[in-house]
Amino acid sequence: MHPYAAHSHFIAPAWAARELWRVVVMVIAFEAVFYLSFVIFAAFLPSEAARDAYLDGTGTFGTLTQFGTFGLIAVGFIFLLRLLHGRGFWSLIGPYEAAFRDLIRVTWAVGLVLFVIELLPPWIAIAELAEVRSIGVWLLLIPVTLLVLLVQVGTEEIFFRGYLQQQFACLSSHPLVWMVLPSLMFGVLHYWNGNGSAEGIRWAIWATALGMACADLTARSGNLGAAIGLHLANNAFALLVVGIQGWPSSGVALFLYPYEDPALYAYGTEVLLEPWSIFVLIVMLTTLYVMWLAARIAIRR
Repeated sequence: MHPYAAHSHFIAPAWAARELWRVVVMVIAFEAVFYLSFVIFAAFLPSEAARDAYLDGTGTFGTLTQFGTFGLIAVGFIFLLRLLHGRGFWSLIGPYEAAFRDLIRVTWAVGLVLFVIELLPPWIAIAELAEVRSIGVWLLLIPVTLLVLLVQVGTEEIFFRGYLQQQFACLSSHPLVWMVLPSLMFGVLHYWNGNGSAEGIRWAIWATALGMACADLTARSGNLGAAIGLHLANNAFALLVVGIQGWPSSGVALFLYPYEDPALYAYGTEVLLEPWSIFVLIVMLTTLYVMWLAARIAIRR
């Protein structure tokens, strides 16, 4: 059997309204909804202090509410999907039971892999930490964090690996179109995660590879469950284990290093070919490859 045999069933809901102009309008509208959602949410917060905490995203409240805002983005996107394509949320997910099963299996499998990697050297330098969060508080934060991250990664996956992958696959059956193009778009958006151009490019390369891994899992399984699980486990470990005081998305980390000026890491593109920079990228991509293998084993495809 072809490894992507299930993909034809997954993209079937997109065939009825597959014109390229609809996709262009949806991409532009999605970006507008993305930015407006944060503005609208901030406007409804009860105080200036709450708005500042939300926009900074450095404390627990700011970190959780920023990721939770993706729920507004998802609602706006589904409304636009119904308006422009005449279909709804579940048309992006695939068979519900299979998606839920693959989500649970992949989240656990990739989470276990990342836990083992955390136990390997280089270890966290305990003596250099500025703060270790109370274990009791941190344990209470885990389910809340997983819930808001499910909203965040679910929103990204229904757009990039659900909507765009389905629509592009109706335009062309070649993987360069339905797998690579949405992943490149996903990667470009992550450029701004970096401090400086070199780190931004590394983030973009890594996110493009993550997008392709998620697209592959979606095509193999015929649903979004595995892609969401991989993305969820990755983001959960990124947020919950180690952070830097005063940096965005550091509000739920167990271990916090002292604040450093992000400008110290704003390297130019000239460092991309230096050995240490290449090594960092190789480690990032190798870790992702292992995560992808674990996800494939979990869904047995």
